[in-house]
Amino acid sequence: MIGYPKEFLLKDKSSVIIRPLLEGDWEIVQKFFSTIPREDLIIFKDDVTNWESLENWFMNPNYEKVVELVTVCKKEVIAKGTLHTQGLYWPHAAEVKLVVHPEYRGNGLGSQMFNLLLYEGLKHQFQKIIVRYIPDNVSFKKILGHYGFEPETVLNYYVLDEATNEQKDLVIASYDLQNWERRFEFYTYVYGSK
Repeated sequence: MIGYPKEFLLKDKSSVIIRPLLEGDWEIVQKFFSTIPREDLIIFKDDVTNWESLENWFMNPNYEKVVELVTVCKKEVIAKGTLHTQGLYWPHAAEVKLVVHPEYRGNGLGSQMFNLLLYEGLKHQFQKIIVRYIPDNVSFKKILGHYGFEPETVLNYYVLDEATNEQKDLVIASYDLQNWERRFEFYTYVYGSK
């Protein structure tokens, strides 16, 4: 992919590399997912901490992944984001999934990766981006609010939080990328490209 890897300086001044996922990344991605609290992984349909599910995800041609990015710090994956069309039967739409390691949240990394995934969606000429999230994911809701994502529907008591055995709502929100493209063009015009 052109333009990668990208070096990014976090708010705490630590340097990280954002790059496409590579075929040989299975083990470090599996290790990453094993460090994420289970309640943060319930947006995934499959158990991504399970080796077989992860292997299927990497190998299965039915998973239409458009862009998969990881953020690496000291040879460890600290964030993973995907722009994919799997499960969506509309050629104009894609879904974003993003997970950031808890120790790296609040440093601007989630916003940066989300921004890159939206930009990739724009480059691939998607018109609509869809996200799924649990309402108590405050940091992700903050990122979505920044971009203007609007909830489309709430699936009440749709997912089970294994840690608490509590059923939680699943929110599906979307964003019209054409709005973002206009805003991007405006900022580029006003501030110039850097």
